Amino acid sequence: MKFATLLTGEVVGLTKDGYRRVNRSSMIDLIETFRTGLTFSGPAIELPTELAPPIAKPSKIWAAAGNYDRVNTQSPNDKSGRGQKTDLSKNDLLHTVFLKPPSAIIGAGDSIAIPAGAGGVFPEPELCVVIGKRCRNVSLVDAPSVIFGYSILVDVTSRNYGPGKSGKEMRCIRKGYDTFAPFGPVIVTRDEIPHPDKVTMKMWINGELHQDSSTETMINNCYELVSFLSKVCTLEPGDLISTGTPDSPEFQRQLIAGDVVVSEIEGIGKMTLGIRNA
Repeated sequence: MKFATLLTGEVVGLTKDGYRRVNRSSMIDLIETFRTGLTFSGPAIELPTELAPPIAKPSKIWAAAGNYDRVNTQSPNDKSGRGQKTDLSKNDLLHTVFLKPPSAIIGAGDSIAIPAGAGGVFPEPELCVVIGKRCRNVSLVDAPSVIFGYSILVDVTSRNYGPGKSGKEMRCIRKGYDTFAPFGPVIVTRDEIPHPDKVTMKMWINGELHQDSSTETMINNCYELVSFLSKVCTLEPGDLISTGTPDSPEFQRQLIAGDVVVSEIEGIGKMTLGIRNA
């Protein structure tokens, strides 16, 4: 199923007639009680383009870095990420996962704000895992069972902002500004995406296609990330794990005020965002 949160705060789910109100007070409430059964009420509606983030304040947003096996050139049918691949091992790469603050979240139809004095702001659309139950020390085999579903998260980065020596060690600052974690438009339950390592990802800026790739070359997959992070801390219902972007910085396009960014992941849908100066 697909679920979204309207600007009014109401949670809606997709039925055969369209989206209808769900008898839950919040998306977190829905996630925690999903298996007990849902009822729908009210008339069916078309999902608006402007939505609240499905979860406004998750307790944690983890984000993977350099998590794709990239190539420097692509054939027309190659969905690999572009750019220089990491020289870290799978295990070492897990230790570069970082946190983004929940205050960075915005929803579909909202705008990314370029911080005053900042340059080099880039969007990185990523497949996002939504945790479904409180868990700790989850095995790789059990990892799928603690996932509620999947969504889109755009990991926005301001690479040229801050001290001249800022770099990877300041990743949480460069990626932590308000509006730097667009999330949505919906959450799709895990049964709808049985193979999260085999979905296509696209991004357009002002109607021009800038990314066309697949999750197939992800180095640490969704289940490996969930298992590892559950050994770092307790994961709570509604926590988010963003799994990385295929293209490295040299293949990304810097954003300016007035741009329109559309991110699409197969099985989830499209999220449209504006760009403005803060």
